[in-house]
Amino acid sequence: MNTATPKIKNPQRAVLKRWIITDVFFIILSLYSFFTFDINSADGMLIMISIVIILTSLFFIKPTMKNIKIIDDAIRNRVMITHWNYTSKEWFNYLNYEKKYRSESGKLMAYFLSGFTIIIFVPFILFIPEGKFAMTLVMFALFGMYFFMGLIFPKIVFLIRKNRVGKVILFEKGILIDKEFHSWDFPFSKLNHAEFLNKPYSHLAITYDFIDRTGPSSYTVNIPIPNKINKIAINNILSKFK
Repeated sequence: MNTATPKIKNPQRAVLKRWIITDVFFIILSLYSFFTFDINSADGMLIMISIVIILTSLFFIKPTMKNIKIIDDAIRNRVMITHWNYTSKEWFNYLNYEKKYRSESGKLMAYFLSGFTIIIFVPFILFIPEGKFAMTLVMFALFGMYFFMGLIFPKIVFLIRKNRVGKVILFEKGILIDKEFHSWDFPFSKLNHAEFLNKPYSHLAITYDFIDRTGPSSYTVNIPIPNKINKIAINNILSKFK
């Protein structure tokens, strides 16, 4: 295990700052819309949108603060496995592969969720005439959201991230890749498996299990391996995940 603490900033602090700024902006917007409320204006819509975004940001602020503490403690106590930096070309190639990987898995999930949604909504559309139009709109809106998140969102992420070079820190029970933190150091979470894959590019595939609102789930994080890392070092790293 590495004993030298790298001179890096905790990226989750920047994530927390963005959530707080977002929260403050929409609190101000909602208050302004409330005190200048006009029934014939968009004030009502702005208030509702602000409330949704404020609640969403508050939901994410708490786990982000926990992530900051986990990462800071890991770096301070030197419980990192390793810290990787990349060349611009290495990172760009990784983003290309990741975009394709997420798009393929996202497309399959979009088809699955669309089928599930049809099963739920079609009976309402066929047998409840009063709600037919509204339910149809909701169903198609859900289709749009599924395919946006599955096919378009990975491309947007690629465009945002392609001009910067990320870094990776591997912990015994977590991964910090660019500004995304994944951890299985939570109740009902565990490491499923970690393996080295040489195709379609040299990377580690780390899969962990967790419980969310839909029940037992799993997620695979793909970690690009810098060209300078040899197979012995990779096997050593894999043996240290817990």
